[in-house]
Amino acid sequence: MGDLMKLTVVPNSLNNLDEYIKIGADAFIFALKGYCSGYNLELTLDEIKDIRDTYKDIDIFVAVNKNIFNGELKSLEEKLIELDKFNIQGILFYDLSILNIKQRLNLNIDLVWNQTHMVTNYDTCNYYFDKGVKYGFLAGEITLDEIKEIKAKTHMGLFANVFGYPLMSYTRRHLLKNYFISNGKEMNKTEYLITNNNEEYKISEEENGNSIFYGKLLNGSIIIPLVSLDYVVLNECVDVELFSKVLDLFRKLVDTKDVNLVKEIDSLVGDYRGFFFQKTIYKVKKNG
Repeated sequence: MGDLMKLTVVPNSLNNLDEYIKIGADAFIFALKGYCSGYNLELTLDEIKDIRDTYKDIDIFVAVNKNIFNGELKSLEEKLIELDKFNIQGILFYDLSILNIKQRLNLNIDLVWNQTHMVTNYDTCNYYFDKGVKYGFLAGEITLDEIKEIKAKTHMGLFANVFGYPLMSYTRRHLLKNYFISNGKEMNKTEYLITNNNEEYKISEEENGNSIFYGKLLNGSIIIPLVSLDYVVLNECVDVELFSKVLDLFRKLVDTKDVNLVKEIDSLVGDYRGFFFQKTIYKVKKNG
C-alpha cells in the first residue's frame, strides 16, 4: 500500500461530518444497522447510500462486526450485494461468512479484516491477503515494534486505532440486563461506568450484546511520526468541540510529522498510550 496516511473518523452522529471534512478527515467508518456492536451510530443502507452520494471524495467504510447466525445469512448476502453497488471503499468484517460471500458472488467491494483481538501478526495478514482481503485493522494489544514488523512483512493495507476508549471485550450475552433482573433493579440507561481496583471501565448494552471499554482515553498520536499506516482511526468519543481540536492537531501531525504536536494533543486528552510501548502479559491467577 502507499505511504499516504488517511485520517479516519468514527462519528457519533451525522451532524458534524461537514465540519470534520473541513478540518481534514479523509475517511469515515459507519456501522450497518442491526449488524454491529460497540458503535454509537448505526445506519441503514439508504442512509449509507445518501452519504456516499453526498460525499464523493471521502473514503467510506461500513462496519459489519457481529457474529452472523445461519438465519441471518440470506439477509446479509442481500445487503452486501447492495453495498457492492455503492462505490464505497470497503467493509470491516468480523464473521468469515462475509469473506465467503464475497468470494462466492465475486463481489468487487474491498474487505477489512477486523477480528478485534486477532489481527496481531504478518503471517495471518498474508494469509487473508492471499484470500483477497485488502486491509487489516490491527489489534489494540500489540506494540509499535510489532506494528512495524507487520508493516514490513505484508502487502496488506493497515488500519490502527489512535484515539478513543479501547475495546476490551465483547459478549453476545446481555450482561447489564441480566444483572439488573437478577438483583431486582431497574436498568434506566444503556451505558454504565464501573470501577474495579481503582480502574474505570465503560460497559454498554445494545441489541447484539455487551461491549466493555477501558476507561482511559487512548492517545496514539506518538506513533504517527514513527510508522506509515494506511488509515489511522479516531473515535468521536468526546464532545464535539474537543474532538474538533484533537482532529485538527492529528491532521497537522499526519501532514508534518512534527513531534511537538504530540505534546499539544497530550495536553488536551492525556498521554495514555495503550500497548504501543508495553507488551501484553497474560497471567493465570493461582487459587488457594
